[in-house]
Amino acid sequence: MLEEPLIDLGIAVYSVMIVFLFIFMYRRGGILFSWVLITVANAFANLLFYFRHYDPIFRIIGNIFYFLAALILSYSVIGMYYKTFLKPKRNSNDFNARSKIPIILIVFTFSLINIIQISLCVFLVVIGGLLFKVYLEKRLITHIFMLLAVINGFLTLFISILHNSEVEGAWELAYFVKIIYVTSFLATGLSAPMENRIKVSEKRYFEAFNRAEFYKDLFAHDISNILQNIQSSIDLIPFYLKDSKKLEKIEKFLSIANEQVKRGALLNLNVRRLSELENSGTSLNKINVIGILREAVDYIKSSSAEKSLRITLNNEIEEFIIKANGLLRDLFENLMNNSIRHNKNQIVEIIINVSKVNREGLHYVRIEFIDNGVGIREELKSSIFQRLYCNNRGQEGTGLGLCLVQEIVKNYNGKIWVEDRIPGDYKQGSNFVLLLPEAGN
Repeated sequence: MLEEPLIDLGIAVYSVMIVFLFIFMYRRGGILFSWVLITVANAFANLLFYFRHYDPIFRIIGNIFYFLAALILSYSVIGMYYKTFLKPKRNSNDFNARSKIPIILIVFTFSLINIIQISLCVFLVVIGGLLFKVYLEKRLITHIFMLLAVINGFLTLFISILHNSEVEGAWELAYFVKIIYVTSFLATGLSAPMENRIKVSEKRYFEAFNRAEFYKDLFAHDISNILQNIQSSIDLIPFYLKDSKKLEKIEKFLSIANEQVKRGALLNLNVRRLSELENSGTSLNKINVIGILREAVDYIKSSSAEKSLRITLNNEIEEFIIKANGLLRDLFENLMNNSIRHNKNQIVEIIINVSKVNREGLHYVRIEFIDNGVGIREELKSSIFQRLYCNNRGQEGTGLGLCLVQEIVKNYNGKIWVEDRIPGDYKQGSNFVLLLPEAGN
């Protein structure tokens, strides 16, 4: 039969190995830092328990580290329970309340040193109950192993009480439970990263599913709308062919059909661009933003020749280098197309102001797209770049253009928002403000 010092040494070495495992898993983002501290405290306790065979004082110090582990464990579990069920609001009072938790636990836990072990058992039962409730809510395997650690900690204390009462077989049972107790930490350390990967995989699955649903709904609505407009124009043409005086009407219907074809092509292009950004992203190179902006303006003018369009470009600088790619032109074209599409005036006006600004020590190019369109209500300004708005069937939406704009701007580490052309009166038009960082930032 193995001697007691040898068993204690084996458990101590086992505990130290688990500490290194937890540190490794923590660095990979699979373990909470508090649980690393718990394993460290337990490892110190087990090492000190081994040295008790040489000096009884180490038994007392070892118990202190066990109580420290219980303190950290209780704080971690109460923190999880607090976040899962109480869902506090982030304010100063909340911060003060939360900051008192560790103080209360320290007083409570270290007072246990001076009371009987039965009280600590009751304490662990309460902690175990809270952890079990957290598990029922989140259903994570990691919480099961955490709960096993608490249960084994309780059993270790209970069997220690039996051993002190000289119950036969308590000594052997105590070491058996202690080994299971340490092993439960090993199981926690191994399961947490696997569970984290499962959660990441589930998140990607739901994102892919929602993306597919988004594209499906977008095409089902917008393509159907485009085809319906084209069909209506074609159906009306035969009625006007019989009257030579109605040629202007026919030209109007042909113009509508042509515009809808362009709209469909733009929708298809935007979907493809957005999909490329989401799936793999694109590499960035140094580009003169002013040159690309001029190209986009020239293209919009030529492609919208049938409309009364007036675009004015006011640029204070001739060159500004940013990190971008071929999507930069799509960004500008989508912003201008949005201004044209949501405009009921006979003459569509777009004023583009370009300037250089400094923010928090960084250099940006500020580009404003000011139009005389229908404007955007205040409550919609924060949501027009989101997919829920782009795909909102209760409103006209943006046909994905602004969704693509948002994704491109994020890819460039830029910022975009919308203001009123005339402050306080959204009906006078909109001002889309774009900030793009200089390449040297």
